[in-house]
Amino acid sequence: MATLLIPSSYRCDCGHECDFSEGTVNEMKKMSQRKKVRLGADDDKHTIIFYRGEATEILCPEVGACEIEGWE
Repeated sequence: MATLLIPSSYRCDCGHECDFSEGTVNEMKKMSQRKKVRLGADDDKHTIIFYRGEATEILCPEVGACEIEGWE
């Protein structure tokens, strides 16, 4: 299960940390109120999925889809 480290950083099950600015994450949360949106990580391999105002999962090339802890 992936982990939210701080409001704008996430750790994938493979161990990779995806760090973003809080402004970027807040904008993605707003955009995701009605549809799923994707945010690519700095490694060009991981993608954070936002839905209904929250980060819900990380897409990883090694592990596949990882649900982010705390998402209901």
